[in-house]
Amino acid sequence: MARPISGNSHGRGLEICYVPPVVVEDSRERLIDATLDLSIRCGYEATTIDEIAAAANVAPPEFTRHFATKDAVLMCIVEDLVNATGSALRHVDAAVGPEQALLIATTEVITAITEGRGVITCDRMLAMTEVVTANANLRKQASLTRKRVLTQALADRMGVAADNRRVRHAVTRWSAIASGAYLGAGSMGKHYDPRQDDQLKKRGIAELTASFSDVMGDDPPAPRTPIP
Repeated sequence: MARPISGNSHGRGLEICYVPPVVVEDSRERLIDATLDLSIRCGYEATTIDEIAAAANVAPPEFTRHFATKDAVLMCIVEDLVNATGSALRHVDAAVGPEQALLIATTEVITAITEGRGVITCDRMLAMTEVVTANANLRKQASLTRKRVLTQALADRMGVAADNRRVRHAVTRWSAIASGAYLGAGSMGKHYDPRQDDQLKKRGIAELTASFSDVMGDDPPAPRTPIP
């Protein structure tokens, strides 16, 4: 069985005749954990759905009950993260510009995850990042997901249509900022283990802020109002 990555995976097996709803949910969590674990240990492309199902202690058809493809497993985590950022945007001072608002919202999401109160566990976030950044197709899908979700969230915040030019420019800039932060985090060296880094939150926010400065051409101003 795969090493648990999510905090709400309990490792229970499936019943033969009756599967209580909580166990069905556990099977989904185990499939996510198994996908991440095998992808890191064996390589994403080399990992098969049958191997993921076996590692999660479920039959292969159980995988397709939850996910259409292997890629969908990774994208469901990306969706969780960007949806959390979209939700956090609603709490940012309306006077703050769109790029700065995205920085504040993303910083809140990262802080919550690293402090153990986020939408996903820190281990799951780190594992997903490792797998996605190593695969060009997954990076492209993650970028498209981020643009789709944040475009609508930002349009709602600004009270304009999703195809508004200012919204599109802000999301494009934010994609460049996020990509720069990922590249910066990946420059720590092959022996660096973020799971053993007690300065992870500080380092992650610093990388994001530095990338913001590179893309926007100046340092981000201090938030007007902290997110509760």
